[in-house]
Amino acid sequence: MARRRTENHAEDVEMDMTPMLDVVFILLIFFIVTAVFVKEPGVDVTKPFWTPDLVTTKPSIMVGVSNESVVWINKNPIPMNAVKAELAKMKAENPKAEGVIRGDHKANIGVVLDVQDMFVEVGIPVEISVDN
Repeated sequence: MARRRTENHAEDVEMDMTPMLDVVFILLIFFIVTAVFVKEPGVDVTKPFWTPDLVTTKPSIMVGVSNESVVWINKNPIPMNAVKAELAKMKAENPKAEGVIRGDHKANIGVVLDVQDMFVEVGIPVEISVDN
């Protein structure tokens, strides 16, 4: 009796990655759409030594006032006569925008309050940050 050799032909099994890639792209789109983009002021300020907890919200607009009383928005210095227009443009982009003014401890308080008044005139709720 002759023995028969049975050859084992393994099937070529390929994994279909398309459904997994679809899920990954859907999650990517979801996270991009729901992300909150924060506008950074673009200047590092030296903050006052006292630290009350005034900022309780996550702002979408951050404005910095340097020690030379220069106003910074989106890492760009903005002249005082253009700050209100820039804030109005940001308000048009995001109607629910909230703002924070971060002032250097040597900044002119008049400039900080003028920027606060511009926020109020445009209709953006604003807080002045003095935390460390």
